[in-house]
Amino acid sequence: MQHAFPRTRQLMRLGAWFALLAQAAPAQEAPRALPLQTASAGDPAKNRDLAASLLTQKEARTLRLSIPAPRGLIVDRNGIALAQNRTVNYLALNFPFMDKATPAAILAYAKSKIETANRLLGKTWSLPDDRLLSHYEHRRWLPLVFSIEEGLNVEITNEQQEKLRSLLEDGSLLLQPAYLRHYPHIDSACHIIGHTGRTRPLPQGPIVDGDPLFEEMEGREGLEVTFDHHLKGSPGEINLLFDPDGKLLADELLRRPMPGHTVVTTLDFNLQKYAENALKKNARNGGSMVIMDVRNGDILAMASNPGFDLNEFVPGIRSARLEELVNDPRMPMFARSFRGEYPPASTFKIVTALGALESGQVNPATSFNCTISMMIGDRAFHNWNTKNDEGPMNVITALKRSCNTWFYAAALQAGADPVTNMAFRLGFGERTGIPLKAEARGNVPSNADHRILGGELANIAIGQGAVLATPLQVCQAMCALGDGTRMYQPRLVKQVQTIGERVVDATDERRVRRELELAPESRDTVLKGMVAVVSGSGGTGRAAAIEQAQVAGKTGTAQWRVAKDQRLAWFTGFLPASQPVLAFAVVYEGRPGEKIGGGAVAAPIVKEVFTNFYAGAPTDDPLVAAMKDVPQALAVDEGIVTAEPVDETTAPQPPPTTPEERSFGGFFKRLFRRN
Repeated sequence: MQHAFPRTRQLMRLGAWFALLAQAAPAQEAPRALPLQTASAGDPAKNRDLAASLLTQKEARTLRLSIPAPRGLIVDRNGIALAQNRTVNYLALNFPFMDKATPAAILAYAKSKIETANRLLGKTWSLPDDRLLSHYEHRRWLPLVFSIEEGLNVEITNEQQEKLRSLLEDGSLLLQPAYLRHYPHIDSACHIIGHTGRTRPLPQGPIVDGDPLFEEMEGREGLEVTFDHHLKGSPGEINLLFDPDGKLLADELLRRPMPGHTVVTTLDFNLQKYAENALKKNARNGGSMVIMDVRNGDILAMASNPGFDLNEFVPGIRSARLEELVNDPRMPMFARSFRGEYPPASTFKIVTALGALESGQVNPATSFNCTISMMIGDRAFHNWNTKNDEGPMNVITALKRSCNTWFYAAALQAGADPVTNMAFRLGFGERTGIPLKAEARGNVPSNADHRILGGELANIAIGQGAVLATPLQVCQAMCALGDGTRMYQPRLVKQVQTIGERVVDATDERRVRRELELAPESRDTVLKGMVAVVSGSGGTGRAAAIEQAQVAGKTGTAQWRVAKDQRLAWFTGFLPASQPVLAFAVVYEGRPGEKIGGGAVAAPIVKEVFTNFYAGAPTDDPLVAAMKDVPQALAVDEGIVTAEPVDETTAPQPPPTTPEERSFGGFFKRLFRRN
């Protein structure tokens, strides 16, 4: 039996420009156009004449195939690549032309070559008989990849290629090149970037014009799917001419593939890593940190911990590993920053204070006693400090000490509408609109849903009960408060550009989402309380203070998963206090039974992240420059505090709202809401 192999060196020239197209841009600059060498063999006009002559002969073929384009990059605001490409090689069978191509002969040849490769590499790769026979009948001019495990193509390493040298040199086996997605920073921003998956399996029937040379990929999660139409690029097209013996005589590149566009995010890679590292070290059970630019709404970091290695999804994830991730009780695939709905706890007291002040029913000098508990109806609502009354307080001191009973009294005096309306003004209870699917809405009860009575209002006033928010929403509210007059639309993607750096799509900078127009006296009063939280004597957030800037913040500690005895710890705010540039929100998920407080576990995360940021940022960093030489906030009247500076770790669970205080609509919202 005579076997005639295609001219494999010509065919493998395709791999040379696959590799060229898939090169990543330098880490610190935007990607630039790369030169492309075609694989054309000879003059196109002569190739066409030759094709016309050969195609009158049996078994001669001309194939017009599609060349998938490399996906575009995803980069941070400074051009650091977060998602890029690399080329890989898969091991493929190269069928010769057989004079007497009986099924037995075809199978014997194929299995012999596969078994030899397995013996050299210590593998057990195989393909079904019908797959081998079908490929020879319909597609024998093209390589047949067989380095497959669990339905996924397996990359051939350089070491393995060396072991296969003899089989590769005699042409019986080929290395089939392809593009693969690569995430150079492994799990960094994994919930934002997302991952890709195979668009469809390669065709197996007769070859038709436009069949792809190798598998195409598409976005499945995160920015990879939201911007898939920009990232996927435009496929190229190639003509391949084979003689009757299966030899490749000519290849003509009809259209070169155009790489996808680059998606430039607003993320600052360094801030993102500082946040992720701090969460990995200090919030191992689970947590999130969001950092935004107060001046324009840009999201600079949006970290969720734990995360996962994005490269495990390339070219696809093994079923056993996916099951491990899905069943992991720490939920590493859950994007806590924008999908996690948490009770905001005492961070919501900022909202209550603003609402009460703007209602006119409470003013900066209004004093309520900070008692151990307060009777509302026939039930006692407790302060977190259940040991001592702390005496009369104004709003500044109440924020500094996070006194529950003060905020119960303030909310009852102002009424429900000023509090809940302020929450809506600050963006609670609605999605921020970032370009990521399945963003959570959160929840704020209101009189529009059902009549809010005293007990429920008390819970709302301290961010418990039915109030739910994402870390992104809490950070957005801090941006709005930091500005004081308007809320900017949160922005995650700055622009989309070609590899030649031509902008093809852009998101407006400083797009106003809502005019806020907080009363200056109300804002200044709350700001003084937030400064006192960190800088005042007895403040609950003193562990967040840093040397480089004055921090304004608010702690929070919440009952969360009561059945599992799990609590949440929050710290949120902005810096510098007097001229805010960076807003932040941190949430820490406690382990079952763990006694935690916002000042004890969340505030130190803020301190670590911003201390590292100042230490690591170059002097010409625009964020650092914007915060240079900012004056300290004015000294505040903190009132008289006799209690020791302790944290909100002992706050009892507020009493539940009674059934008669809920409408059925509110009941079902809570019943089917996932924490």
